[in-house]
Amino acid sequence: MSTTAPRLRFADLLALWLASVMVGIAVSSVMTEIDTPAIITMLAALVWFSGTGELAYAAVIGAGGGLAPAVASALLVSSRFGLLAMSMARRWDAPWWERIAMAHVIGEAQVAASLAAGDGEPGRRAYWRVATAMSTGWFFGSAVGLALGNIVGDPRAIGLDALFPASLVSVMVGARTRRDATAAVVLGALTAIALTPVAPPGVPILVASGAAAVALAFPSTGWRTARAEVEAP
Repeated sequence: MSTTAPRLRFADLLALWLASVMVGIAVSSVMTEIDTPAIITMLAALVWFSGTGELAYAAVIGAGGGLAPAVASALLVSSRFGLLAMSMARRWDAPWWERIAMAHVIGEAQVAASLAAGDGEPGRRAYWRVATAMSTGWFFGSAVGLALGNIVGDPRAIGLDALFPASLVSVMVGARTRRDATAAVVLGALTAIALTPVAPPGVPILVASGAAAVALAFPSTGWRTARAEVEAP
């Protein structure tokens, strides 16, 4: 029995492009608020390609932290892209330069579109259509955000300062269904809370990331699975 992969319509790609533009504008506004030079902001958008990474950097710098913990925090929250790139390594035959480009612009939406389309050429085509829409939107939005930085004004006044905390909360909510992920979230949160009053800005979140190593000792099954095993006769 054959199945037909869902087609990416122009409206879908346009929606992804517009969403990426808005994220780029918001992130550049935050970077402008902490007095980041325009050339550094655009280089980060082009080379780093991680909105959450830039927000992590801005959160540490804005709190008075140093450059080293700010960059380390940005790398920490961006590390998931490496795992996503590894998951796509054998989906289709591609030259080395394409794999480097693919890893650079990778994201959850690109991977989801490729997996839904299937292996080989269909997955490759879906990946690059989504990646092109989102990367061009991100670059364009980053540039617009720089141009509008002074017009937007204080990001706190319109809630842009909540972007990075909101992204962390969304990860925590999604992780609560697994016991190992829940352990990492709880241990990391308690560690960060304990260190925040005494450690320099940026250090608590870096130390708290060590909770992930401790959480490896916990089972990776979900809470419902564990409850079903206990209730089974």
